[in-house]
Amino acid sequence: MPHPPSIDLRPFHEADTEFFADMASDERVTRFIGDGQPWDQQTIQTRVRAALQQDPLDTVGASRWFLATETTEPVGIVVSTRKETGIEVGYWVSPEHWGRGIAGAMLDSALTTIPEVYATKTLIARVDPANAASARLLTRRGFQLETHHEGLDLYTLD
Repeated sequence: MPHPPSIDLRPFHEADTEFFADMASDERVTRFIGDGQPWDQQTIQTRVRAALQQDPLDTVGASRWFLATETTEPVGIVVSTRKETGIEVGYWVSPEHWGRGIAGAMLDSALTTIPEVYATKTLIARVDPANAASARLLTRRGFQLETHHEGLDLYTLD
């Protein structure tokens, strides 16, 4: 069995926008995100501005993004947002790194980092039911399927 990749998470910076924009405009990446379509430049810039805003962490809607790197090379983005019921976690992997266990390694790092950042252990994830790989990734790490709402499955980890 191959050794899982070593992934580091660091706060997302404005200089990471181009890397994020490449993923957000790639239909392979956005297939299971939002309406399933690539994002336009305005949407990308709006989301990046919001991510860099640094709202107080106890505020519903506050988010923190993290750049995932493997030996300093960007491989993905981890997004976290405070919701009423916990911290929502999402992850985007650059297609050049698919099939190598990057998403799992990113999620493992997020499960350590995000509870420390927000001072809570309750994590949630919303997943398109057609995204079986993401559902497996979450359940292998202890997330439980709670409900189906607005076309997405809601997973929780306490």
